[in-house]
Amino acid sequence: SGIALPKKDKTIFNRFSDIDTIVEINNYFQSGYNDGYEDLEIVYKNKSNQISNYLLNTAPDDEDIYRLDIYKNRKSKYQKYKYNDEQFPKELYSTRMYKEILALALKAHKEQKTPDGLPYSFHIVSVANEIVNSLYMNRISYDEANVAIACALLHDVNEDTDEGITQYTLPLGTPNSKTIADGVSALTKDETLGGKQIQMKDSLDRLKQMPYCVQMVKLADRITNLAPAPLFWNKAKRQEYLSEAKKIYEALKDSNQYLANKLKYKIDNYLVAKVLSKFDIEQDDDYIVFYSEDLQLILNKNYKGYLKTFKAINRLNDYIFKAYNIRLFKRKYCDYDWENREKEDITKYTSRVGIEYIIKTLDGKSDAKIDSFISTIKNGRECIII
Repeated sequence: SGIALPKKDKTIFNRFSDIDTIVEINNYFQSGYNDGYEDLEIVYKNKSNQISNYLLNTAPDDEDIYRLDIYKNRKSKYQKYKYNDEQFPKELYSTRMYKEILALALKAHKEQKTPDGLPYSFHIVSVANEIVNSLYMNRISYDEANVAIACALLHDVNEDTDEGITQYTLPLGTPNSKTIADGVSALTKDETLGGKQIQMKDSLDRLKQMPYCVQMVKLADRITNLAPAPLFWNKAKRQEYLSEAKKIYEALKDSNQYLANKLKYKIDNYLVAKVLSKFDIEQDDDYIVFYSEDLQLILNKNYKGYLKTFKAINRLNDYIFKAYNIRLFKRKYCDYDWENREKEDITKYTSRVGIEYIIKTLDGKSDAKIDSFISTIKNGRECIII
């Protein structure tokens, strides 16, 4: 039970360098001020096969700040705590807590979708499932498993919703609520900082100060996201995402060996230069096409400003259909027949359209959103092939 400290704290762990084999671990406790006092005794054999022990004592100082004192070959003055089988959890994690935290996450994400158009629950449950799967490969304590799963389910709430996770917004009675809230915070990029690279470094630095059970959530998140990239991404975006994955691996690989190995495998097999067709054949993916009857609006994905232009066209298409019942193009990106995209031939259509087609189809319709989308599309007109 309990939340383990990261092994990066060499000052503490070097104190135990003479341990060869742990014989037993005992807990001593005495009730008192602020919940009491506790000793943890590690009985061990050194390399000379001699029995010795360390006594770890936690107690508040005069300012109620807990400290850890380590003594060698000292006996505790408290009463030895006796456990029975009923006191140990039979589950790897709490299914009750899983359901309560999942309900909180689903309410926060509301109707949010993944880039593939799936309910966002698909992503957060996938990350939590990576954690659950890892419990069979690298055993951690019951408390650590619950913290890791809770952070997995909540890891995007602060960043992608209007809700905020604190120890007071978690379900009443949630164990280790402060650790969970601090973990979700560390998993959240600080958007007040500069570019994405600075935000990523800051988040990783904060995560390295957290327990391993929080760090491993970032590994599980990137494992989930290193599925084949959304097909509207271009090579530059895929390369950027892969580079981020490598930084995450190097920073947090010590937190969980199984998840680290799985992420490394994903990194080594991630496609950047090409994409897979539905027949698992690697192919170039340099263009994306919007259709209107026998017309095409084709975007060159190698153009630097491609992604902003693509999103603006797609969102404009969606917005004006809802607001004015006007459809610029047949499909939004999430409805596109991606599996059959290799059958689409951009050379067989002779009628290609550009921004003028969009403005003409709008037929004078204008509001703040439309003007913003059109401005972005005009700034990216160089990626439109006509």
